[in-house]
Parts: sequence; structure tokens; C-alpha cells
Amino acid sequence: MTLSNISPTLLTMSPRTALLTMLTLTLSTLLTTSCIGDDAEPTAEADIVRVNDPIPDFELQGADGSRLSSTALRGHVVLLNFFDTTCPDCRQELPVIQQVYNRYGDAVTVLNVPRSQTAGEVEKYWQQANLTVPYYTPTEPGLYYRFASSSIPRLYIIDAKGTVRATFDDSPLPTLDAIDDVLRPLFAEDTARQLATTNVTFRVRVPKQANDNYYFHNEYTISHLDAYFFDTDTKQIATMASVGGLTEADDVFDTEYDIIYLFRNMRIKVGKFDIFLVANYPHLLKDITNEQQLLDLVDSETYANGIAASLPLDGPVMTSRATALYAVNLLPYVNRDYVVNIEVERVMAKLQIGVAQNSFPLTHDGKTYAVVNITNYKFVNLNTSYYLFQHRDELTALPEQPQFKFPLNYSDYSEKDNQYVVDPLFYQKHPTMAALTAYGKQCASWYGNFNASDFAAMPAAGNYGLAYILENTVYRTSQFNGYTPGIVFKASVSPSFVYLYNRAEHDLKEENRPEYWPQTIYLYKYNFYGSIQAINFVDDLQLDELQDYTDAELSKYGIKQCRFNMGSYETHYTYWIQHRPADDQPMGPMRYGVVRNHFYRMVISKITGIGYSQVSPEVMREDYPNSFADIVVDKN
Repeated sequence: MTLSNISPTLLTMSPRTALLTMLTLTLSTLLTTSCIGDDAEPTAEADIVRVNDPIPDFELQGADGSRLSSTALRGHVVLLNFFDTTCPDCRQELPVIQQVYNRYGDAVTVLNVPRSQTAGEVEKYWQQANLTVPYYTPTEPGLYYRFASSSIPRLYIIDAKGTVRATFDDSPLPTLDAIDDVLRPLFAEDTARQLATTNVTFRVRVPKQANDNYYFHNEYTISHLDAYFFDTDTKQIATMASVGGLTEADDVFDTEYDIIYLFRNMRIKVGKFDIFLVANYPHLLKDITNEQQLLDLVDSETYANGIAASLPLDGPVMTSRATALYAVNLLPYVNRDYVVNIEVERVMAKLQIGVAQNSFPLTHDGKTYAVVNITNYKFVNLNTSYYLFQHRDELTALPEQPQFKFPLNYSDYSEKDNQYVVDPLFYQKHPTMAALTAYGKQCASWYGNFNASDFAAMPAAGNYGLAYILENTVYRTSQFNGYTPGIVFKASVSPSFVYLYNRAEHDLKEENRPEYWPQTIYLYKYNFYGSIQAINFVDDLQLDELQDYTDAELSKYGIKQCRFNMGSYETHYTYWIQHRPADDQPMGPMRYGVVRNHFYRMVISKITGIGYSQVSPEVMREDYPNSFADIVVDKN
């Protein structure tokens, strides 16, 4: 039985009846599994601390030698536990105390005090039992007897005013729920009127190179912020704040971050919160009532179909990492300041496109057979909507679209587990999709509906084209079906000469004057030919000389073709965006795709052959590079 149960009764009994009752209770205690220890004299009955009594003055010594006085506990909820590591009931109770410590953290001050053991004896048992909850030793003998009789374990819960609100012993041993039932009302009594002052620090990481050739200031500007606080237990909205006119801090002491914003003095009732922040979002979401509504949010705007040539001067949409502020405990910060340090990230990735040189000679056996110039580029398979917070899923086989649950499916990718960061639209992009036309609902410029009229011009070597695109991360095996963002490069091909078939002489003529070359030329065994007939003459492939072949049909014979268009012969290369480390080793599940907030500088460093005449890109291959164009990617 607990002291909280017997104390009120004893106070109303006559002295004789109370004495008999206490003797009966003591005998009952001796017959249980409680542990009886040292020979110190018990405190007089009138001096024992009971429920609703203030705690007496005492002092404890921590494992590190520091001293803690009972007066320093005022303003804190305290759990005071007396134990002995040789006591079976105590050993059973200590893991429960550890659970309380894990759940409440600094909100509850946990004091484990051995009844008579030394700090060394306790430390040895703590290591054996893998306990991390703090323990203290009394600085005066007999402290235990000022609180109770000689039985242990004995647990006291003390409120912030220093008053004992409940006790537990071994009849029965307290459970986590039983302790929780006492602690929660203690916080509820005060949280209605007690506030925490929340000072928010937004940390924005920019590339270490930090110059205007690498980034523009508005890529990391925060001008407007919406902060959402949800109760961790109920997931209902607790409060929200919308703040505009944010300015950068004048002094940045954190050298890891280049830009820091401060949002000071937001008052909020203390509690446990899941905190989500969305910066520069164009719509204030006033009607959010619970956490799931926010997590399910997908904007209907598209950044011009998943791509933007520039960002607004007042900054792009940015969010906090989904689980960075999960279950933030403000309970210990009653009428105190709490600093929230938040790193935010863009929902778009930045890509710069360039070439290492203006012309790429194609050679074989020491001889140049053509020169390739990259003239234009175009992004393909871009998402047409964006999601605010990053999802992940474990994909050993393709499942139905999961019901994402916070925090299990919202966090950063870690190579320590088997989960993949995934684009939620991926589940409509799997290999069993029958109708590729469905892509029109999810992707802009998808390869099955390619518009060849809006290529961007490729800058000269040393300069870069720029674009921002939405995150699109797809399970790797589906990449090989062309379901990930990519770039199609258009290039001009200038052969050194073309072999033309001379029908009259039944022979080949080497012609180096482009004005005499036909509309379509063919590359076969590192030589260009003006017709299928010419190739048949060389190797007797017996191809139909009047048929208009596709690239796929010709590839069976090792033949590539280039068609004349707008003053030059054209070829196309496809690069499915891949981020690899500098040593070109696979990065695990996130090897392919586009990841938000990243910076990619993609430079064509080498051309190893001509690509394809058709605009529709070839799907990704397992081998690297794609379509005979080597791309060097610098990723931050």
C-alpha cells in the first residue's frame, strides 16, 4: 500500500488506534518482499514526511561530486526514489524510473538515492543494468528515515512548490502509467497560466565557396514565415504564428552557417510540441486543425511546370526538416526562454549546366572522324507539383502507396537503414504502368510527350545555364524505365568527311564538302556514309535501302544516324540526373534522382560518340555514362 493511502486515516485516529495500526502495517511490510536494510534509527513518527507535507531541507551529492540542495528544487517537479541494488523489488522498479526519465527528460528532476550503499556500488550496478537515469548519495546519514519507515523501495512525487503529492511503495510496485497519472496533473495545473518565451533561430546553410558565381542571395532569403505548433500527443494544432519582415542577424557567431535569422519573444503555453516551419510560402494556411492536414499538403502551383529560371527576390519556399523538431519539450521552460535552432531547406534543387570545352573531337585510331558541339539542353520528366516535407519508405518490393505516418515516414535518409527518400508521385510511376500518357498528370516535358521547340541555348565554356527544379526521387529499379528527371542535350555533328555511293562506278567517294552531303548521314564503324546503300556496299548488310529506319532499328546493326536541321546535323544525348561522390562510387539507395536544397553543377567533360537522331531520350542504362556523354557532377 502507498503512504498516500494510509496517512490521512492515521491523522484522524486516536493515538492508541494509530499505534496499533502502524504496528500492523509494519508487520505486513516485513512479510512482503520489501528490503530491510541498515540499522540507523528511524525518525520520530511525527517528523516523517507524508503526502501534502513540504519536503525538509537536505543535500545530495551527484556522481560527479556536485552538490544539490532541496532548496534548489523549488520550481521543479521532482521524483525522489529510495532504493538498494540488492533489493529485488528495487531492481524491478528501477527500469520504470528509467522510463519516466526517458519520457519527461528535464521536465522532471529524477533523484535516485541509495538507502545505504556507496556511489561505487551503485555505479557498478548501473553499468550492469544499462541505466542512464541520474543517482545521488546523501551527504548526511539517515536521510531515508526522514521520509519513511524502513522498507524500500519508496518513491515520492514532489510538486514545483516542494510539496509531496504522492508516494509509492511495493504494494504494488508503481507502473509507468501510474506515475504518469500523478505527474500529468501537476503540469496541467500550471500550464494554463505558465508560458515559455520561444526565440527561434533560423540557420540557412549556403555553399562554402560563398560567391555570386556559386549562389545568389535570394536563394536563401527568408522574408516570411509560418510556424505551426501541434500537441505531440493529440496532434491537434496548439498555436500558429505568421511572421513577416524577417531580417538577418548582424553578427553570425555560428561559422557553420552563413545566414542566420532571429525571430524573438514568441509566447506559448508550455507543453510538448511537434513544430513545423514553412518559409516564403505564398498562402497562409489558417484552417489547419491537425498535424496530418499539414503533412498531406501538396501545393497546386508548379513553379512553371516544375522548373524556374529564377527565384523570387523575397526567397523560395523553404521548410524545416520534418523530424528535426519532433516532440520538443517546453515543460521545463515555464516563464523561461527556449531557443529553437532550425535549419531550413529549399523545396527546389539548383542546377547549373555547362561544357568543359566548346568543341569535342571524336577520334578513333588517332584520327578525328567528327567534331561535336553541344548547342542546347532541355530538362525532362519534371514534377508538376511539390510537397513540403520529405517522405521516405522501405522498398524491398513495390508496394501500394503507403499511408505516410509521422514521424516514421518523415525524416532524413540514413544509410544505416533500408529506407529510401521517395517522391510521393513515384507510386504512380512504377514499371507496371500500362499507359505512359498518365505521365501528363504528374510530369512536365515527360519523354513520351516531348516538345522540341523550347530548348535552352548552351552557354560557352566557362559559363553556365541555370535552372531550379522540384525534387523527384524514385526507387532505383524504376529509374531504368525513364521515370526520373533528366536532361536532353542537343548537339551539332561535323564529320571530317562522308562516304557517298557512286552508282555509276559502283564505288564509294570520300566527300569533305558539306553542301554535297544528303539530308541524313549514317555512322558505321567510325565512318560516316551518305546512305544505307553505301553501308550495304561495305559490309553487305542487306538493309532495305528505301526504308526510313528508326534509331532503335539501326542500333541492332551498330549504325547511328544524324539528320540535317537548321543548318547542321543534329544528335541528342540523354543524361538521367545522378548524384555520385567524387570517387564515382554508388551512394546507396539515393544514387539517382534530384534532392531538394541541393546544388548541382553539371559539366559535360567528354563526348565519346554521337547520340541519337530522335528527340525522345533513351531510358537509363545501368552502365555509366548515359548516351556517350560523360557528365561531371559537383554536388553540395
